[in-house]
Amino acid sequence: MMQSKRRWMKRILGALAASVIVTTCAVAQETVEGQVFTLGEVVVTADGSAATSATTVTEVSSEEITAKGASTIAEALTFLPGVVVRNTGKGEAHVSVRGFEQGQVKVLIDGVPARESYFGTVDLSMLPADAISKITITKGASSVLYGANTMGGVINIITKKGTAVPQTAFTAAFGDYRTAHYALNHGGSKGAINYWLSGGYQTSDGYRLSNDFDPDDPEVGEASSYHEDGGKRDLSDYRKKSLDFKVGYDPGGDSSLYLSFDYVDDQRGMPVFYNRYWSYDHWRQWQANLVGEHRFADLLKVKTRLFYVSHNDGIKDVSWDAEHATNPRRKWFEESYYDDFSVGGEIQTTSTLTDWNTLRFALHYLEDNHKEANYLTADCMDVRSGAESVGWTAEDEYEARTYSLAVEDEIALFNRLSIVLGLSYDTFEPTQTADQPEPGKMDTFNPQIGLVFDLTDATRLHASVGKKTRFPSLKELYSEYGGGNPDLDPERAIAYEIGASHRFSERLTTEVSLFYNDIDDLIDTKRIDGNNVYININEAIIYGAEAVVRLRLTDDFNAELNYTYMETQDRANNDRDLEARPRHRFNLALAYRFAFGLTANLQASYVQRQFWESANTYEWEKLPDYLLVNAKLTQRLKTIGGLGSEIFFQAANVLDKDYYETNGPEPGFNFLAGITLRL
Repeated sequence: MMQSKRRWMKRILGALAASVIVTTCAVAQETVEGQVFTLGEVVVTADGSAATSATTVTEVSSEEITAKGASTIAEALTFLPGVVVRNTGKGEAHVSVRGFEQGQVKVLIDGVPARESYFGTVDLSMLPADAISKITITKGASSVLYGANTMGGVINIITKKGTAVPQTAFTAAFGDYRTAHYALNHGGSKGAINYWLSGGYQTSDGYRLSNDFDPDDPEVGEASSYHEDGGKRDLSDYRKKSLDFKVGYDPGGDSSLYLSFDYVDDQRGMPVFYNRYWSYDHWRQWQANLVGEHRFADLLKVKTRLFYVSHNDGIKDVSWDAEHATNPRRKWFEESYYDDFSVGGEIQTTSTLTDWNTLRFALHYLEDNHKEANYLTADCMDVRSGAESVGWTAEDEYEARTYSLAVEDEIALFNRLSIVLGLSYDTFEPTQTADQPEPGKMDTFNPQIGLVFDLTDATRLHASVGKKTRFPSLKELYSEYGGGNPDLDPERAIAYEIGASHRFSERLTTEVSLFYNDIDDLIDTKRIDGNNVYININEAIIYGAEAVVRLRLTDDFNAELNYTYMETQDRANNDRDLEARPRHRFNLALAYRFAFGLTANLQASYVQRQFWESANTYEWEKLPDYLLVNAKLTQRLKTIGGLGSEIFFQAANVLDKDYYETNGPEPGFNFLAGITLRL
C-alpha cells in the first residue's frame, strides 16, 4: 500500500516537474537587503570594491535558499559553480570548493570560525538555514583580511538581523518516515535597538533509498562495508534543535554594536560506513559573537570582534545491537566524546587615505582546545596499547594558537583600473600535545596581488595570484586512532585566476574564470605497516574553468546555467585524479512565477567522471555518473487580516536516481510538504 502510494506521488511530482521544464520556472521574491547582518562580513562584498572583485565571489541570497527548499547550510550550497557538497565519514555533509576539501576551506558564521577545533571542519548538515540572510563563497586568492587557513577559499554564512518593520514567520513541513520541520522567526527594531530571534526543530526517522537500489551491489549493498539492504537507509535518523538570537545598538550613524548567539543541539545516526555502526548520542555547538564598529571622521573605520565557540559530541557504537549482531568487526570503542572550544578575536581598520587609495589592516587571534576520551569494553581493542582494557581511557588534551597579521592596499590607478596588494604573516603554535611530541611553531608569509579592469561599462576583467597556507589540524598532528603525525608541514598553494564578466543586457549576464592551483605538501593518509598515517604527499595540481550564464527571459522567468571543468593531478600517485573531484559538473536552475501566485523552481545537476578508492576492494575505481533533479512548488494564498500564507511541495531526487558516492548509497526520491505563515 505504502509503495503504491509513493509511486503515485512520484508520478504526480514527475509530471509537475516536466511541466516546469516545459513552461520553465521561477523568480525569487524581492531581496530583503535590510536583513543582511553586514557586521558579520569580514570583507563587505556589496560595495563592489576591487578587493572583492579580483577573484571569483559567489553569493547565495535568502530568497535563493528558500527557492531551493534548503533546510540546512549543506543543501543551500548545492548547485553552485565550483562547489560540491557530499556526505563523508560519520555521515557528515562537507563541501569542497574547486577541488579543495572542507578542511582546506575556511567556514565562518558571521565572521566566526564554525568548526570542531580537532578536525578543523564542521558538519554542514547540522547547521539550519532558517536564520541565514546570505552565504558568500570566495574562491582562489581570497582577501588576506580573512586570516589564516584560507588555502581553498572562504565560506561566510551571514545571519539575519531585524528590519525597520517587524517581521514574523512560521513554517511547518512534513515528509516521509515521520519527517517534520518547524521554524519560527521574528525580528524588528525599536529606535536604535535591533533584534532577531529564530528557533527550529527538525526530526526524521531517516531517508529512503531509490526503488532501483540493488542490495546485491558489491560496492554498496549488503555484502559491502555499508551493509545496506534498501528501503530506509540504516541509521539515517535525526533530531535537530536550533536557536539564533541577535540584539544590537544600531542608530544608523558612525557606531554600532551587536551581540549574537547561535545554538544547535542534534542527535542522529550515522549511515553505516567501513563496517562501523555508530550513532551520535549528542552533538551540540554554540557560539557567542560580540562585534562593534566605529567610524572616526571620514578617514578611519575600526571593527572589533570577540567570539567563543563551544563544540561537544558523543558517539556510541551500536554494532552489537540485536539488529546488527552479525557485524564481524571489533569495536574501536563503546562510547567516545569530544569536548572542544575556540576563543578569539580580530581587529580590522579601514583607512580612506585619498579618493584612489584604501588601506586595511587586520589582526586575528584564535586559540583551539580539544579534549577526548573513549570508553572501552572487553569487545574493544585499545589500538594504542595493543591490549584489551575496560573503562574510560585517560582524557587527552590538545591546544594550539593561531595568529595572523594582514595588510591590504587597494589602489585605483586609473579611472577603470584598480590593483589590490595583500600580505599576511600567519603563525601556528601548539601549546598542549598530551603525550605526543611537540611539533614546534610554524609560520609563513602569504603575499598576493589582484587586478580589476573595467574594459567597458558592461565588461569587467580580473586577475589574481596569491600564496595560501593551511596549518595541520589537531587531528592530523596527534590522532592515535587516525594516524596523527607531529612531523607534518603546512600545506601550501599558489592560486592563479583570470576571469571576465559581461552584461549583454539587463536580462542576460555571463561570467567565466580560469583557475590554476599548484599545491605543495598536501596532507593525506598513506598505509604504513598496516595503519593509515597522515603524511605530506609532496605536490598536487588542480586547474579548470567555471562559466555562469544568467538569463531573465521575462519579468517572471529566470534561468541560470553554470558549468565547472576541473582537472586534478596527484603527483605522488602517478598523476592520477584526486579522489571525488568531478571532471565535469553542469548545474541548471529554472524559476517561473505564474500570475495566480504559483512559483515553480527546479534545480538539476549532472556530475561526470570522478574516482574513489573503493571501500571494499581498496582499488582505484570510477564512481558512477549521475543526474540529480530537485523541484519546489510554492502557492501564495490570499492575505487575511494582515496574515500572509503560502503552501509548498518540494522534492529531492525527483527522478529517484540510484547512485552512490564515497559515503555509500545516496537518498532516492524524498519530499516535504508544508505551509508558511507571515505577519
